[in-house]
Amino acid sequence: MSKQGKRYAMLINLDKCVGCYACQVNCKAEYDIPFGTFRCKVETYHSGIYPDLRKFFLPRLCNHCASAPCMEACEEQALIRNQHGVVLLDDSKCTGCQMCYEKCPYQAIQVRQGSGSAEKCDFCYNRRVVKGLPPVCVQSCMGRAMVFGDIHDKKSDISLALENKNVKALNPDLGTNPLVFYTYSGSVEDSPLKDYQAVDIPPVRRTSGRQQTTEPDSSAHLVYTSDAMCPSECGISVLVENGIAKKIYGNPHTLINNGTVCAKGASGLQLTYSPHRIKTPLLRTGERGEDAWKEITWKEAADFIAGKLIAIKQKYGQETVFMDCGDVTDREAYYRLFHAFGTPNTFNHGSICDPNRKWGQGIMTGDERPLPDIQRPVLLRNDDGEIYLHNTHDIKLLLSIGANPLVATRFNYMSKGIPAAREENGCIYIVIDPAYTNSAAHADIWLPARPGSDAALLAAMLYFIIEHDARDLPSARYIDHGFIDKYTLGWQDFKDAFLEYTKKKDPANNLNYFTLEWAEEKTGISSENIKNISHLFGITKPAAMEVGMHGTSHHTNGDVTSILMTALCLVTGNMDIPGGLVFIDSQKPKKGGKTVGKEFLDKVVSREIRGREVTGKLSELNKDTFGDYPASWKGVLTDLPVKIKKGVRIRYGPFKDFRYPVKAFVTRAGNPVITAGNTAAWKEALTAKDGDDYLLELMVFIDTHISETGKYADIVLPEAGYLERMGVSDVYTMSPEISLRDQVITPLHESKTPYEFMITLSEALIHNGDPDIKSEDFGLKYIDEEAFINEILSETPGFYNIGEHLPYPDLPEGCLITGVPDNPGAVWGDKIIKHGDPVTVEWLRTHNGVAVWPASYYRYRNSTAAPSAKYPKTGSKKFEFKFSYIENINRIFGTDLPATFYWAECRWNPGNTLYKHTYPEYPFQLISGRVHHAMTMTAVCPYLSETTTECMEALNDQFAYTMPECADVPNKTGLQDKTENSFRPCSVSIPVLSVNRADGENLGLKTGALVTLENPMGNRIRGKVFLTDEIRPGVIKTAFGPGGQKASGIGFMNHTSQYTPNINELHDPENITSYTGAPGFGDIRVRVIKTQL
Repeated sequence: MSKQGKRYAMLINLDKCVGCYACQVNCKAEYDIPFGTFRCKVETYHSGIYPDLRKFFLPRLCNHCASAPCMEACEEQALIRNQHGVVLLDDSKCTGCQMCYEKCPYQAIQVRQGSGSAEKCDFCYNRRVVKGLPPVCVQSCMGRAMVFGDIHDKKSDISLALENKNVKALNPDLGTNPLVFYTYSGSVEDSPLKDYQAVDIPPVRRTSGRQQTTEPDSSAHLVYTSDAMCPSECGISVLVENGIAKKIYGNPHTLINNGTVCAKGASGLQLTYSPHRIKTPLLRTGERGEDAWKEITWKEAADFIAGKLIAIKQKYGQETVFMDCGDVTDREAYYRLFHAFGTPNTFNHGSICDPNRKWGQGIMTGDERPLPDIQRPVLLRNDDGEIYLHNTHDIKLLLSIGANPLVATRFNYMSKGIPAAREENGCIYIVIDPAYTNSAAHADIWLPARPGSDAALLAAMLYFIIEHDARDLPSARYIDHGFIDKYTLGWQDFKDAFLEYTKKKDPANNLNYFTLEWAEEKTGISSENIKNISHLFGITKPAAMEVGMHGTSHHTNGDVTSILMTALCLVTGNMDIPGGLVFIDSQKPKKGGKTVGKEFLDKVVSREIRGREVTGKLSELNKDTFGDYPASWKGVLTDLPVKIKKGVRIRYGPFKDFRYPVKAFVTRAGNPVITAGNTAAWKEALTAKDGDDYLLELMVFIDTHISETGKYADIVLPEAGYLERMGVSDVYTMSPEISLRDQVITPLHESKTPYEFMITLSEALIHNGDPDIKSEDFGLKYIDEEAFINEILSETPGFYNIGEHLPYPDLPEGCLITGVPDNPGAVWGDKIIKHGDPVTVEWLRTHNGVAVWPASYYRYRNSTAAPSAKYPKTGSKKFEFKFSYIENINRIFGTDLPATFYWAECRWNPGNTLYKHTYPEYPFQLISGRVHHAMTMTAVCPYLSETTTECMEALNDQFAYTMPECADVPNKTGLQDKTENSFRPCSVSIPVLSVNRADGENLGLKTGALVTLENPMGNRIRGKVFLTDEIRPGVIKTAFGPGGQKASGIGFMNHTSQYTPNINELHDPENITSYTGAPGFGDIRVRVIKTQL
């Protein structure tokens, strides 16, 4: 018998498909497919009625049927099947007759917008498969749900996977013999998926005589770099031809994403080559907010800014200048320049997102962001000291509280890790969320808690575990007493303070605090369900939790939620063990400590207070730590509008009672008008005047696109995009990892990199007479940008050689590791005990753009099981239930902040009696969530704007948009430039108001209805309703960030601003967590008013 030739097919495991749209958008980017046309499209299938819901995600593409109706219909023989069974389209023969489109029973062939020709999947045969590469959808799949290969090879991955008895296909009864298969353990009710019985696939009948391959230009090469489309900063490889970035792929050498790339990452070239980029420096010509500009030179802009800054310093002091670095990436140059200038008031997006979420973890574990041990693979040592990649999962229970890791993809590897842990290790996945998110769809247990009640749930869990713990009963051995006694401090104080509350009655419901009955009333979750998850979390080892940003931390009791989450992981002994909650932030490679210039803030200055001259350090003029929020470690940006209008008062330290105004605000790669508090308050502050002059005398906006915030600037500067600049990415991974953000292409237009901005403005400040900026700290210190990056890398990785197993067994236990993974240096105190090779730009370039060091577990103990004295990084070097961080603040400032357990309610919450009178008139809670794509940066990418996801639905009105000429950059938009593009109704994904179906019907609403939401303060927003069973009754949810914006940098999304909601128009500007300074974006009550445009 002759050997069978290859027969390619695909298998998609729907239990691992997380609905991320990576396949859909990567496919479009690979082939530059026009807007509105798809080769691969992800559909979502829903079933059930609240709260008994199910949904799954179904990627659909050409089935490459062995008996293909489309081929039979094509009279031009443009559709051919090659010798490997792949159905290919010969574009040169396609006449656009659409017969194949009509005959395909799977709607897998579409008509290409513009040309009218057919568009279909070809398994990437000519472009990738013949070169030994998988289809781009398979390579990019974040959940690793797709398998591609030769089904005639019985040892191939796909053949082995097809041995699963649960194989399904799309409508197999049609007799087309599809070669795209699916597996799924759930119900496929109301979907076209049916059980598939293996049949003899007919042999290839029509083959092409010649295979055409797409060969890149001979100058094409891959450049490894790091993405910056979101804070995940995944490793990417960029195909460059003749100085133009052509394609973006995942970097297979990084452990954070292992070669995958999400929908955001795949659309990055649309951001890079956007026709709406800021091309030159701009000077405002009208009033702030009018978005009216004239082009100026960089020298004119730098001299203008320098002159203003120096005048403000001389008149008001350098502390009156505020710098917001916004985006977390590549900010070291800005920090250095403005610290050298003398301002202690520098911020980044962490001051908005992170204060509550990181609070409990930071003060109790010394690690701001410990995470569930869900990343695989992880680089470890085995018992013999050999390095290996650990691929198997250890975690047996994961609890996500207000976190949606499969959609808010802050940590890329969770998209693969959570489904894999469930499949491989039987991990129980529990999701607490008012919305039935994509994460909840993959959960074993979904409990739709009332927004803002997360702390109540965790408090009840902790109380149950304390009350029912039994050391001698395996079925109730919840608390790890040995761990607590040996490695923690202050548990008895914490427990006493906690239990003291249980003796009191909550005035909101007259029930004793933290009991199951109390929690049921607070959360809306039955006491039986709370008891069940409390028992499961207490008894299942190893286990971990994660609290979300929008879901928990943006309530003003999110700090309490964070403390209780940390306490639960500690008392159950699930800290830094395989499969538990593991150190992440304290293990991140160190970067930039010598570069950001904090030493400049040690300068001693004098200020006059009530006629008396007082001296102190510049750092002691910080508006927050020496002002209203002494415990705030991230700074408070949300109250800046108030400070612009009323000024800053220093309350602690040598400058106590000193007051100063806010006179300059420089913001970079952020959009604080939309994301950093109440939008109206920001606009009012930025336009407030003292006579004919603005109170804020200078505002500078630095970014790639003008956003809503940019409209209010005096000077706009074009920053080089992430493919045009250099930087360092220190990602949140279990294995310490650092990546180079390399300059893939030269900066476009007149953009400058952060380093170039630092040099340019420092020179202008020197030229204009600033007394603090010195050439030896800038232009003379760094010969070029690479030297600057090398200094940032000089302390990398900076973690201790501790734990099981030692990362470097040939080096002393407890020494500090610096240098490259394969030849690190070692430091003990101030003594270098081994010289190694430093991590440099050149080393990273020659090692695929990334360095990964081996990790370890149990880093809180040494080889004798004594406390390691290295981790945790708390004051006591133990896990703290009594917070030394707070005790130190109380000792220095004379404050009386709680140094162990405390309780707080959030404002505007149903459980807060202070606002109970507003509930009848304002019966809904309005919440938001981060989604796959949102915010200004991704809204300008058409491929993302057409992609639906949670709270982003295709509900636009019809509009027309003329795209500017792309001129000297390639058109990657999927639209035609210099031409009017017509957008049909329901073709653009816009932020919507997700309303429970029963609630909507009671209000007489239908999907697409335009409504107004009003809060008790009389503020209003408008948006379109989307009725769904996937939201708790009494709750409305929308996306955070993309709605209600109209600015010159946003492009066609401007046409939707009138009917898209910006949730922060309703934010209470006084609703700020008292200790951390975190804004309460999630604490909003509203009523619904029917409206019309």
